[in-house]
Amino acid sequence: MRIFTTLLFCAICISAMGQKPDNRIVIGAVDTIFSKVLNEKRALLMHIPDGGKDERYPVLYILDGEDHFNSAVGIVQQMAGVIPDMIIVGITNTVRQRDLTPTPVAGDNVSGGGEKFIRFITDELFPYVDSHYPTAPYRVFSGHSLGGLTVVNTLVNHTGLFNAYIVIDPSLWWDNKKLLKQAQQQLSTLNIAKKSLFVAFANNMTPGTDTITVMQDTLNPRTNVTRSVLPFIKALKEAKPRGLNWSYKFYPNERHGTIELNAEYDALRYLFNYYPFLTSPFACHSELNIDSVLSAHFKMLSDRFGYTVVPPESLVNSLAYYCWGSKKTKEAFSLFKRNIDIHPQSGNAFDSIGDFYAGTGEKQKAIEAYTKSLSLRETADTRRKLEELRKK
Repeated sequence: MRIFTTLLFCAICISAMGQKPDNRIVIGAVDTIFSKVLNEKRALLMHIPDGGKDERYPVLYILDGEDHFNSAVGIVQQMAGVIPDMIIVGITNTVRQRDLTPTPVAGDNVSGGGEKFIRFITDELFPYVDSHYPTAPYRVFSGHSLGGLTVVNTLVNHTGLFNAYIVIDPSLWWDNKKLLKQAQQQLSTLNIAKKSLFVAFANNMTPGTDTITVMQDTLNPRTNVTRSVLPFIKALKEAKPRGLNWSYKFYPNERHGTIELNAEYDALRYLFNYYPFLTSPFACHSELNIDSVLSAHFKMLSDRFGYTVVPPESLVNSLAYYCWGSKKTKEAFSLFKRNIDIHPQSGNAFDSIGDFYAGTGEKQKAIEAYTKSLSLRETADTRRKLEELRKK
C-alpha cells in the first residue's frame, strides 16, 4: 500500500491517534499500577505508537503527566521520522511536593520523598511498563520545575537509570540549593558516558536585569529558579563530564509557567539530532544505493541507542516506492523484501510487495502476496486488488 513520501520520508502517522466510531480522537489511555513502595495506586497516561506488531519503542517518561502528556504526544507524533516514535508514560501526581523533592525542609511535613519515588520508578514502574508494553531498552526522563529537580537528582545520584535527561527550569533552589551544591561537586566524577542532557531555563528575571545582575537579586523569590540554574550550567561547563552529550538553551520570551512546550520540542530535537534518514543526497547523486545507505544509517543508530534499531516499516515502504518510481527496480524489490523480512506480521508490507509483483507482471506472486496480506489484516483495498487480479 503506497504511503505518501517527502524528501525526508517522514511518516507523520496521524493514524496513531486512532479515531473511534463515536468520533473521539484518542491519543492514549489511562493505566494504573499499585505501588507497594508508595502504598498507593498511581495513574499512568500511556501513548503507544500505532506501528507493526513486532516493533518496539524507546520510552519517554514525563513527570507532572497530567500537565505535559498531551503536548508530548503531539510533538512526538508530529515529528515522526525526525525523532523516533516513542512510548510516552505520563506519571501523574498524588502528593507532588512529597514525590518531587529529594530532601525534606524544615517546616514542611510533606516534602523529601524523592528517593522513595525514584525507588517506585525503578523497582515497580519500569518492570510494569516493560512487561505490558513493547518497549526498547532506551529511556528518556523529562521534568519541569520540581520535576526538573527530580530529573537532576536522578542524573546525579542514579545516573544509569535513563539514557537521556530533559531538565526544564528546574527548582534547584530547593533546600538551600543542596542538590545544586552536590552536582557542582560530583559532575566531574560521574560515569555518564553515552548519556544525553538538555537543560532549558526561562526568563524569570525582572525587567532591566540580565543573567549577570540577576545573580545579585537575592531578595526576589521570582528569580530563585534562574539563580540556581545558571550555576548548574556553569558547573556543567567546568566539569566537562566525559562522554556526556549535553546542551542548554535560554528562552527570553518564556516564563516559568510557559516554557515547557517549546523546551520539550527543542530537547527532543537535540537529543535525537542524529536520527533522521535524510534522502536529499539521492536527488543529486542517483548512483547512490538507498538500501546500502539505509543499512549504514541504522547501524549507526543501533550504536547510538545501544540496541539493534530496525528501520520503521513506513520508512522502508516509502523508500521502496520511491526507488520503483525512479525505475530502480532491483533496489525497490530489495527494499520491499527487506520490509517483509523485518516485519513479517505486517499486512501492509505484503500488500506493498504485491503491488510490486502486479506492476512487474508477476501475477501469481502478486496473488500470493495479497492473500498473505489479507490473512494478517483485512482491508478493502487489498481485497479489491486481489479480486481484480483473479478476474484477469
